[in-house]
Amino acid sequence: MLRIGLTGGIGCGKSSVANRFVALGVPVIDADEISRDLVQPGYPAYQAIIDAFGLEIVDANKTLDRAKLRQLIFSNPQAKVKLESILHPLIRAEISQQQSSLNTPYCVIAIPLLIETGQNNIVDRILVVDSSLEKQITRTRQRDGVSREQVEAIIATQVDGKTRRSVADDVIDNSGSLEQLNADVDKLHKHYLKMLNLKTLVENVNLTDNVASIENNPNCGHPDMTWLNKVQDEGNALKEVDAGMSEIVYELPLNEKIRTLIRLESLFEEIEFHMKGSTVWDTRSAVNTFVAICNVFARPEIKTDLMKEMDRINTTLSKYNAMNGVNTGRLAEVQENLGQMAKSLRAMDGQIGQGLKQNDFIMSIRQRDTIPGGALVMDLPTYGHWLAKDIDTRRKDIRGWLQEFTLVKKAMYLVLELVRDSATAINVVAKSGFYQHNLDTGTSNQILRVVLPKDVMYFPEISGGRHRFTVRFLKPVGFDRPVQIEQEIPFKLICCAL
Repeated sequence: MLRIGLTGGIGCGKSSVANRFVALGVPVIDADEISRDLVQPGYPAYQAIIDAFGLEIVDANKTLDRAKLRQLIFSNPQAKVKLESILHPLIRAEISQQQSSLNTPYCVIAIPLLIETGQNNIVDRILVVDSSLEKQITRTRQRDGVSREQVEAIIATQVDGKTRRSVADDVIDNSGSLEQLNADVDKLHKHYLKMLNLKTLVENVNLTDNVASIENNPNCGHPDMTWLNKVQDEGNALKEVDAGMSEIVYELPLNEKIRTLIRLESLFEEIEFHMKGSTVWDTRSAVNTFVAICNVFARPEIKTDLMKEMDRINTTLSKYNAMNGVNTGRLAEVQENLGQMAKSLRAMDGQIGQGLKQNDFIMSIRQRDTIPGGALVMDLPTYGHWLAKDIDTRRKDIRGWLQEFTLVKKAMYLVLELVRDSATAINVVAKSGFYQHNLDTGTSNQILRVVLPKDVMYFPEISGGRHRFTVRFLKPVGFDRPVQIEQEIPFKLICCAL
């Protein structure tokens, strides 16, 4: 079972995120609820807390006065440590007990002070809910009826948002509406299920060595079982990841075949974006992108390269059949999918997009598109007549044109997904803003990925080839040439090879 540790500062919206997971059918183990139960009369922690802090923290109903206890521990660091020494072992034991009774793909363990109390090791991934300081204060005051000073005092005892984000695997920014928050949780839910779908290919396989630091893994990118244990969303060469958009992935393809596939991936995502708009200018942008897609597919070797890549990956996957602990049934499904797509591509007559050459309307736009500003209504009145049609008609026509690329698009996304999932992220440090590493020349290294927090004031310049790669971190200086950062830069590195 995958264990997602949910955490965040006071007033950031952890409860709202937890409630959404519950609505999606995901069990949530709440450390705060466990803590409240443990301090009820008759429970183990109740008498231990009274013995430690005296009867003045008990109200008339002989229950603990949580407000008094909270005030005590926030004003007295030693009292806080004493309370944690009583509660934390009992909370951890109860979390473990509740988790063992579950039979679901994954669960969420909500621990507000997950990072502060060093409980990272009891979860597999950390999900941080973040928000602006003012929103934290406003929400907490409205919820608890406390003063601004009291909220600020509590926030001062917690780690800051930047520290939380630095250790997070996933981040949700709760600065918007509840609808947006729910949509972000829904996206993460699908992401976790997708991770687990591929993870079922491996049963009881020890992957500890695969997540070691790069210094202990000299064959960076060497193909192994890690691709079955890590999934990223499909994306562009420069892409924001995670529901909270907290990180950016910079990619460097190490061969021209992968570079072309990533370029096409970006164009397909671009046209989908423009298709959502309803204005004439949205449609013109979609057509411009469609022309760019056609121009890329004008290279006759793309279909052959794609089929060869799928055959190569299929052959690589075959070796896993003989390994202990592999779900051969699930692996066979992946291989069958690859094989069927490659077979369908071979069955296609001629070049990809060949049928579009018979479309005079598209060909006229493509021809004029080579001239800056050439595809204007004054030059192509037939284009202007088409643009004057209703948006549903225009979208339907573009969807019809895109049908030419449906099969190759699916094959392309599958290949990129498998390649990107061929390794897990490792934490490395660029000393004086520079990092260099040698690659195993006997391995099919295909994509290098550098992951950075979105809000840093620098970016990586990645260069590499068959034998080695380097990463330099640069800082923009207005519109002048960027300068290299002269300090240690920690970052996540993914060497994709399959």
